[in-house]
Amino acid sequence: MTDIDRRHCLALSLSLGLGALHHPLQAQTPPVESPLAKALRDKRLPSDGITLEFPRLADTGNAVPLRVEIAAPAGLTLAALEVILPENPNPNVVKLRLPEPPSRYLFHTRLRLAASQEAWVIATYSDGSQRAASAPTIITSSACFDGTS
Repeated sequence: MTDIDRRHCLALSLSLGLGALHHPLQAQTPPVESPLAKALRDKRLPSDGITLEFPRLADTGNAVPLRVEIAAPAGLTLAALEVILPENPNPNVVKLRLPEPPSRYLFHTRLRLAASQEAWVIATYSDGSQRAASAPTIITSSACFDGTS
């Protein structure tokens, strides 16, 4: 017999559509996308050459790991990198300008998330063109408890 931990149980309930049963109002109210998240999505930047590793579920938003690997298109180099969390009070979490632009770049960090959301990475290349990729995560518990149920 296989043990199922809390994280796998939550993932299973979400995939079966049972996650909304936890709170009755949550089942009736669809999540509202922030204007920044909508603007990023509306840009429709290609994601070629950007690989993100971001957990689908995180126990808390205190330190969620993000791994980014960027391979610049042929003949170009990476000039800048941005990490944006649209649902955070301060959404621009990382802005890197690279003085010696590489053609490949690997970046690891941990992010503090205010809520379940997508992390966005925007790469700017030596010719000024941009590419972007995003990955969502769901925060399974809040860091703030007020004692109510």
